[in-house]
Amino acid sequence: MKNKKLQICNALIQPGEQANFALPMPEQYSCAPMFMPIRVVHGKSEGPCLLIFSTLNGNELNGIEIVNRVVDSLSAEQINGTIIAVPVVNVYGLTHYPRPLPGGGSVAASFPGSRTGTYGERLADIFTQEILKKADYCIELQTGGPNHNILPQVYCNFDNRDVRGLAKAFCSPVVTNVTLEGNKLRQTTEDLGIPLIVYQGGEAMRFDENAITVGFNGIKNSMRYLKMLNEPRGQDAHPIFSQEENWIIAHAGGILHTDTSLGQIIKKGEKLGRLSDPFGTDDSLVVKSPRDGIIVGINTTPLIHEGLPLFKVASFLDDKRAENAIEKWNQRQDEDFLS
Repeated sequence: MKNKKLQICNALIQPGEQANFALPMPEQYSCAPMFMPIRVVHGKSEGPCLLIFSTLNGNELNGIEIVNRVVDSLSAEQINGTIIAVPVVNVYGLTHYPRPLPGGGSVAASFPGSRTGTYGERLADIFTQEILKKADYCIELQTGGPNHNILPQVYCNFDNRDVRGLAKAFCSPVVTNVTLEGNKLRQTTEDLGIPLIVYQGGEAMRFDENAITVGFNGIKNSMRYLKMLNEPRGQDAHPIFSQEENWIIAHAGGILHTDTSLGQIIKKGEKLGRLSDPFGTDDSLVVKSPRDGIIVGINTTPLIHEGLPLFKVASFLDDKRAENAIEKWNQRQDEDFLS
């Protein structure tokens, strides 16, 4: 069945059209205009509206690349439904890095926003009213923080069946449960009845081709799952579902020597690295894993203050199944690298 017209940013998009828009952002003191880029692929045939967006903090370069690669690979003739793509939500944060917002705070904590609130709340309100409410499904693209490299994975609320199905279809190696508590963006999408999954991979301000590729393929997998692409779905993926992830915190300062890698299967008590005195004494502190699991995050800076996170470990109910799944995923990555 033919798709309907789509109104967005005071413009009307006909079925079968692709368009780029610039959505005005709150003003700066310089009165220089700032715009949020929006790319739309409006298919000829009806189907769901999938919103993909990135860069809420202003430093998620992998997400920008994923969004643009996905849109560049699509045409309005080949998809059922609509793709609304926002490569950079927080334009201010990108252009004023490392300052995310005027006056501090974060965009994610500002949802659902307010027309008369802070800069972040006004930005969140514009995004919610003009973009978010038009979506049937949402995929947010994140990276780890500065100097924090993250294994490609998806976060979602396991209690929502639609969300869990979309997360599984994405085909990342790990899917981790997150609650709505303390996350205003997730709570906003839940209140609006819009399934949201969050893909995270790599680290801030760094391009990571592996994380980009997993994210690109994941969005295409999600589109096939939603029947937005008339392509056969590949073999059913079996990501491993994690109930929790925790950072191992440094109990002393020093220089970090890492002996593990992302995706590595570890056992309780296994050595992950050591902290040495930068001034040359023989004293060093061995960092051991407090539990069985898989390394899903690593602090990549060697200069560590006491209390900083070092390694992020995901734990699973079925460790053997998790080990097998990660080994298969690592093998596929090696094969893709060599091909």
